[in-house]
Amino acid sequence: MLNNLRSVIRSFANIKIVADRQVYPTIRSIGSLNQSPLGSPTLPISINLPTVSTKKIIDKPCPCTPFRIPRPTITLTLIDPLINNDNEIQAARLIVIRRKKMKKHKLRKLRKRMKYIWAKVRQKREMRKEKAFQAELMGQIKEAEKFSAANYVQEKLNIVNMTILPNRWRGKRLPEFVIKDLIAKAQIKKQNKLEAKERRKKFMASYKPV
Repeated sequence: MLNNLRSVIRSFANIKIVADRQVYPTIRSIGSLNQSPLGSPTLPISINLPTVSTKKIIDKPCPCTPFRIPRPTITLTLIDPLINNDNEIQAARLIVIRRKKMKKHKLRKLRKRMKYIWAKVRQKREMRKEKAFQAELMGQIKEAEKFSAANYVQEKLNIVNMTILPNRWRGKRLPEFVIKDLIAKAQIKKQNKLEAKERRKKFMASYKPV
């Protein structure tokens, strides 16, 4: 059976080689390169070599097709994530809390650093206030030493006995010195009337009818 299979394979190989030689007389056919020493059948291998002259270099331009990105046919709408978002997390309050903590921390560090300097400033301020208070007390003491009860009573009496000048004289608004002059003249006229009345009384008392 093995011999029959070998003979069939040889017959098919010979038929193919003859057909290739008749159709392509210019093409070299290479067959039965490797033959096994055991007499196994060799399969024909046909290699077609094109006859091209190597003197010229043919630059055949290769057609380059531009790469186009297909546009999406579905239109996407942009939605603001901050609108109607129930799961949003805002860090505004956290920033406020952090800023407040940093202010406290910096204030604590500043107080620790400036403790003795500020104490010296406060001490100088208190000393200035104490000196001003002592100076005010000394001024009050000196003013009390200069006080005289007799002069004080006399000043009050002068104020009580002082005549207040009116702003108007007989319905007319006049200067102060004119009003003073008119008042003095009125007092002199009144005094003259009183003296004339007294003289008349004395004359009538000394008069004796005949």
